[in-house]
This record gives sequence, structure tokens and C-alpha cells, in this order.
Amino acid sequence: MRSEGYLKAERALAQHSERLARRAPEPDELAALLVAAASRLEQALADDLAALLGGDRPQVSCGKVERAAAPRLHKMIDAVAVNWLFADAAGGELLVSLGLGGALALTDMVFGGPGAVPAVLPERLPKSTDLALARAADAVGIALGKALERDGSLALAARHDVLGKLVPARDEETFLTVRAQVAQGEAAPVDLLLVLRLSHAARVLAGGAVAAPVLKPTADYAATSEPFASVPLPLVAVLAEIKLPVRRITALKAGDIIALPMPRDVPLKLGTREIARGQAGSADGQMALRITSTGWTKKDMTNG
Repeated sequence: MRSEGYLKAERALAQHSERLARRAPEPDELAALLVAAASRLEQALADDLAALLGGDRPQVSCGKVERAAAPRLHKMIDAVAVNWLFADAAGGELLVSLGLGGALALTDMVFGGPGAVPAVLPERLPKSTDLALARAADAVGIALGKALERDGSLALAARHDVLGKLVPARDEETFLTVRAQVAQGEAAPVDLLLVLRLSHAARVLAGGAVAAPVLKPTADYAATSEPFASVPLPLVAVLAEIKLPVRRITALKAGDIIALPMPRDVPLKLGTREIARGQAGSADGQMALRITSTGWTKKDMTNG
């Protein structure tokens, strides 16, 4: 029997989609990825904290990966602590917590001390720790970028002394945790607790390699739509940045005068990322900033 012609399909044949077939990683797989990242973090933290601690390379060791619910997390972290929230380009977040005693010890080491901690801890972190902790956050962000095999450092998205501002005590999600101990000389080790939401773990640890498919957001989920449009974000206008030697900083007292060179273009930052620049002036009787360029219109905007 001879065919009178070729058959023609009415519509295109279905194609197999790897994105749709890709499964989400299991919690045990994510924990294994965190173990591998923690191993790389030991080396990275030792390298990047060395410059902060006067060139002396500390000993860094990470403990085992554990799972914790939010109530347990609030018991593990001091009521007053340095809680850094780092974020990557994929939207994943990683919390790093440094206890009150550890923050004071690290500050002492940054300024050349042995890592001493007061016998009686203060109720809150003194302002004198801000400079040391800002530099420590930069070093930790760089180390995290290396440990997670990123092209650059993880950006600091937020910092709060109270954990509840970042993780509510009634948060229903499960978290992966791993503790990193930083030791130098005879000082007691400083503990850094890494906390990762299970829902963010695939993005942070695998960089999308084994993550569940990430769907392109629709207009309903744009930043200009609710509920995101009303979320307040802290912006910082950096009017002046100066460098002083340690001996000058430690000798500061009431009445001292420090010259602040005002830049022509003032950077406006969201966390550590520069999103705009402007000129300082006044409006309605108060200091103001007139935006001259933004990160969305100027492609070569420098990241902070």
C-alpha cells in the first residue's frame, strides 16, 4: 500500500523540560552541602580575619551541622548579640551571629589586645565596637563568598543586636546551623554561629545547581506592588569617611575636633550596596540629598 503523502502534526510536539523535572534537594543533601561549605569556610575565615587581627592568622574550626527550630535558635543566641544578615544575588540569605562576649573579645583583638572580655558584660554593645564590627562584617562577607564559591563577597543586608528583628521566635521554618570557632593565642575562642533557613539553603549552598526551579516573578510580585512596596528599608547617606590611626582613635575624648572632608557626590547605600549618588544640601529646614544618579540608570555604579 502506497502512502499518499506525509502526515503533519496540528501542533508542536511536547518537549521534555529539565527545569520542570528537576527535584528539590532533600534536607540531608542540603546539610551535606553545608558541611562542605563549612570546611572551605575554615580556610577562608582564617585568611580574611588575619588582616583584621594585625596579620596574625587565627585557628578556625567548624562544628557539626545541626537543625533547629526558631525557639531553640533564640536559646542558642544571646539576647544581645551581633546578628549579621548576608544576602547573595539569587536572593538567598545567611545569618551569622556573634555573641556579646565574642564581639567584645574580637574588638579587643582588632585593637591589638589579647581578646579580653570584661568580667561583667554590659547590657548593650558600646559604640566603640562599631568600627571593629564593621570591618569584621566585611571580612566575614568575603570569607562566605569564598566558602560558597561565589565570584565576590556576600553583601551585608542588615544588622540587628536583637535576633527577633531578623528571626521571630514564632517563625515556623526549620534552620540549619553550624558553629565556627575562631581562636588566636591564649584568648578564649570566639564563636560565630551560621544560621541558614531551609527554604534558602538550595539557593545559598548550591547556587542553583540542584535547586528547585526558580520561576520568573510576575507583575503581581514586582517590588512596586504590595506587600513588598510598603516594606521599609534602611538607607545610609555616607557624608564622610575618614581613616585615623589606632592610637588616635583610642585617645578620642569629648571636645576633640575631627575634620570631615565632604565629597562632591554623596553615596547612598542599602546595606553595603551603593544604589545612588547625590549632592548634599537642605530642604524644608533640614539636611537633604538631591539624587544625581542611581544604580538603575548608571550601569557602572560601584557596589559598596
